[in-house]
Amino acid sequence: MEKEIFMPTKPPVSDLPNIGAPATRALTHEGYTTLKQLTKVSEAELAQLHGVGPRAIRILKEALKARGWSFKPAKAGEKLKKKGSPVSRMDAVDEFLRGLSHPLKVEIEAVRTIIKGVDRNINEEIKWKAPSFNYKGEYLVTFNLRDAKRIHLVFHNPKIPEVKSKLLEGDYKDRRMMYFADMKDIKAKKVELEKILKQLIKLNS
Repeated sequence: MEKEIFMPTKPPVSDLPNIGAPATRALTHEGYTTLKQLTKVSEAELAQLHGVGPRAIRILKEALKARGWSFKPAKAGEKLKKKGSPVSRMDAVDEFLRGLSHPLKVEIEAVRTIIKGVDRNINEEIKWKAPSFNYKGEYLVTFNLRDAKRIHLVFHNPKIPEVKSKLLEGDYKDRRMMYFADMKDIKAKKVELEKILKQLIKLNS
């Protein structure tokens, strides 16, 4: 009796353009390996994938257009909105902070601890080259590390204008700022920061 010969399965041929390793991994994980498959998904749906940013979507859109194709039309009311990581990337944030050179590094760690302690469902990741926090995918707040003289938090969430606090600055459509001068200031504002986050979480629940 002849032995059955098993041939190794060839990996699927991909015609995706160069959109960067994180975006490519995200698409592959979801089963998207060809441009033709992307005609069945909308821009908003792709934007939900962790690792797929505006640049990757733009490149894919241009590649589709060159073939005479396009993304699936968005549903009525569907917005191109980026979600936070559904899994907390504490390892990535730890590694990032170990290599961070910032005069207020200790203070940054202190504020990070306060934020994470507000709710066990708060996830963290790296966004805008800084620690960022979301609640079940809805972004809450991200550090702005370009400011070296104080701790600068950016609350970027559509619900943040509904949170009233004298410590929230700015009058943007979906953003507010909060600042800390030093460790003493952090301790003085700790309760208010927790209150702001709890209100924002409640509004997003």
